[in-house]
Amino acid sequence: MKIVFVNNQYQLGGAETVMHQLLRGAAQAGHETSLYVALGKTYPPDVIPLYPRLLSLLEHSRLNGLIKSLFPRFKWTDRNFRRLADGPADVIHVHNFHGTYATTPSMAFLAARKPVVWTFHAFWGMTGGCDHPKDCFRYQATCGSCPQVGQWPVGPVDHTREEMLRKIELLAPAPLTIVAPSRHLAAKVRESQVGKNWDIQVIPNGVDPARFGYKRKRDAAFRRSLGLDSAALVVLSVNRNFQDSQKGHGMVEEALCSASLPGVQVVLAGQNADWAAARLPATLRTVNAGYVSTQEKLAALYEAADIFLFASPAENFPCVILEAMSARCCVVATPTSGVNEQILDGRTGFMAREIEGKALGEVLQGTVARPDEVAAAGVAAREQVEKEFSEQVMVDRHLALYERVVEKARDVRRPH
Repeated sequence: MKIVFVNNQYQLGGAETVMHQLLRGAAQAGHETSLYVALGKTYPPDVIPLYPRLLSLLEHSRLNGLIKSLFPRFKWTDRNFRRLADGPADVIHVHNFHGTYATTPSMAFLAARKPVVWTFHAFWGMTGGCDHPKDCFRYQATCGSCPQVGQWPVGPVDHTREEMLRKIELLAPAPLTIVAPSRHLAAKVRESQVGKNWDIQVIPNGVDPARFGYKRKRDAAFRRSLGLDSAALVVLSVNRNFQDSQKGHGMVEEALCSASLPGVQVVLAGQNADWAAARLPATLRTVNAGYVSTQEKLAALYEAADIFLFASPAENFPCVILEAMSARCCVVATPTSGVNEQILDGRTGFMAREIEGKALGEVLQGTVARPDEVAAAGVAAREQVEKEFSEQVMVDRHLALYERVVEKARDVRRPH
């Protein structure tokens, strides 16, 4: 098969991680693959940008205003996205898509001409514009009066009703195959006016357990090399940006401030970790790991940690939890939808009773008091990843899906 992958960015977060796993896995299985990326300043040689390389570079220079005026990025990316319909691809797999590099009509245009698989890494495709409806049910009708106006990706003006009506008109009848990493997301899509008739497949995200070690977890020299206390119980919190209110650090902070954590060392890894560390009690032993630029360094932090602390008001199926589980970390988390499909409460980790900081602090305090259970949960977490959430399982399920949608498209085109 000739498989084309399309995404916003080449490298950023969970969506990009999954995209690269599938790209690599499909190529290793003998399929012809290519990757198209919409946004960026520079791109690796094997990436095909939807916006020319030279213009991408100049757009990030002093000529920014002139380039944006003469060569608007969106016009190029939208046009080139549509042109994929004329290419040789047997199937096109679209990842992050928020209408930022191609229009909703262009997605419908492409789906009418090529088999399109669209992974929902969030909920934008079936709402009027938000990435997660949380407790709002307006997506079951036609949106409007959006409670998330002012937040990304909705923006400062409420266009959610117009956007929802556009999606109902153009995307609802499109022959799209949707991949939902969680059962929770799949259920939401089926409840929506846009996605109720789509072919929706649940394929959980996966990780390669071989990339994450655990044998040095209690190795004193290894821990010291990372600036950690060899005797402490290490609690790790990872956040792309600790100051982003949507990433849940407020609950983590409340948990750490409210819990009694003797003998515990807390490690903060991510952008603005210094800001987050300064807000914690001086009595709490905190290590600021800062922004982690390599997967190897992040894997080392997982390996050194005993507990992975996670909080989020809304999620899909976060890869970061699977990575921590692979390194035999006991996960302590809020019972956020999607997350509760990853963690077996009391076996591979421990869940707070509600999505709230003090509740998270209570379960964390109880967990650190039972180090034997922490170690046992870490072992069980690794076993669960190997059996259910491995990268190979995820890749195999996607390859089987590609073959099915390609064959279905051929059946439609065959004369009867």
